[in-house]
Amino acid sequence: MKKRLTALFAATILFMSTTFANKNIDPSLPLQNEFNRLFSQPTEVKWEPVSNFYKVSFVESGQHLTAFFNPSGKIEAVSRNISTVYLPLILQKRLQDKLSSSWITECFEVYKKNGTKYYVTIANANDKVLYMSNSDGWYKYKQTSAK
Repeated sequence: MKKRLTALFAATILFMSTTFANKNIDPSLPLQNEFNRLFSQPTEVKWEPVSNFYKVSFVESGQHLTAFFNPSGKIEAVSRNISTVYLPLILQKRLQDKLSSSWITECFEVYKKNGTKYYVTIANANDKVLYMSNSDGWYKYKQTSAK
């Protein structure tokens, strides 16, 4: 279940800019109350259903955030795009080893109750690879080919 949730969050974040239709919904009052309890001054709030979750994209304190709530209204995860300079030092070092003829196209963190995971997409002319962090390094999470 944990791997499934991680996959869902990573895929949603990775493809959030390619949404084809406006699926904006009005959340239930309990869900809205929980969101407002957790985030004090959100702006540009957009809700949409994603699988069995509720995804809310918003801006708070100048940061673009995405939160995921389960059907009972409890928060499951919060994500945000970050610069690689905000990665833990060991992950920054291990990332450099993967960049010989590639470049970083995306870097984001996902916070859940059991900790924070970092994701980095590295691309070159032929491939795009999404890496996910573990405690001291990166492992290949998903790879797509430009062919």
